[in-house]
Amino acid sequence: MAVTTAVRVAGPAAVLAAFLAAGVAILVPAAGESVLPEGARSEWAPVVTAALAVLSAAGLQRTGSRRTAWMLAAASIVVLGSIRYLVPAGISADSLTVVGWVIAAITGVLLGAATAGSWGSATGQWALIAGGWAAFLTAAAVGSEVPVEAMRWTVPQWALAFALVATVAAALTVPAGMRVQRADPRLLAIMVTAAAVLSVGYRLLGEFVGSRASDTGVLLWLVAGGALAVAVVGAEIVARLVPPGDDRFVLAVTGAVAAAYPVLVELWSGMQSATVPWWVLLVAVAAVVAGVRLSPSMPYALPGLMLAASISAATVWWPSEIGEGIPLAVRVALVALGTGLALGASLPGSASVAALGLALPVPATAVVGAVWMLPADAQWSALALFAAAVICAWQVR
Repeated sequence: MAVTTAVRVAGPAAVLAAFLAAGVAILVPAAGESVLPEGARSEWAPVVTAALAVLSAAGLQRTGSRRTAWMLAAASIVVLGSIRYLVPAGISADSLTVVGWVIAAITGVLLGAATAGSWGSATGQWALIAGGWAAFLTAAAVGSEVPVEAMRWTVPQWALAFALVATVAAALTVPAGMRVQRADPRLLAIMVTAAAVLSVGYRLLGEFVGSRASDTGVLLWLVAGGALAVAVVGAEIVARLVPPGDDRFVLAVTGAVAAAYPVLVELWSGMQSATVPWWVLLVAVAAVVAGVRLSPSMPYALPGLMLAASISAATVWWPSEIGEGIPLAVRVALVALGTGLALGASLPGSASVAALGLALPVPATAVVGAVWMLPADAQWSALALFAAAVICAWQVR
């Protein structure tokens, strides 16, 4: 009877663990003021997170144990939930920097462990992508405030608690013989290199665009367009180096970040000014899940990216007709649905490629956000992001 119960629980537990663990890996570093020490963030932390996500996924592929993967994910969640209480008050700035690097490393391990534990299972893969992308779309808007007065915990605190329960349940109920996908040493080397180069490149490109914000006219837009072009070309190079079947995911992620960013900023702004109700975040999460789940019926990334990019650009170009005429909740839902559909339609076959793709949205915002924040007409910034998203969409069609 116990064995039967464990078998019945194993599938739902693994799906829930994949969704929540990926969400925590994105949400906590981005919006975890209530669970992480203040001042521990580092702009370069995503580099460590991306590299360790790939390395931990590959290491778990070598061990071959899904139970080990979920146990490591659970241990990572415990550390993330405890680190604020372990760091003493009055700690120096240098020590806080070290803590920030530790947090980045643990986040990467968590993301890699969740990827290794769920990859190879269709439902687990979809749940992982949906959880990670939904967290990216909503993380900046969540912040550290309690969304409902009756809740005493913040969203990151609840996410950590539920993720811990789910990963422990997944580790305890994983069926015997369920093994992690085997690693490809050549692909591992490519992915680790790509993780470091892309995440460092995004940061440097973002700083370069920001440093040229005082430029005007054509030169300013040459800088912005060149930075976005370099980011897209970097994703294209990665696509050409990986095996067929893995070549669309990094490009799809790059296009999704560019397509969603304007509406993502609007959502964040509305939440910060309390003009947008908290349930809009639930709409975004539900729309991402729907998009990812619908992707097997529409296995093409082009329609999803074009939908999301068009909504974002139209909102900026026609603020009265689209921005005010269509409620934000509807626009958020359409962008989340389109990007979720695109990512679900571009799922790679290899766990290491999936880990890299899931780790890229946060560092990619360095360059995308820098272009968006240029002191110029927002319509042209939106058009630049639209062009980047369309190019990615065409490449992964």
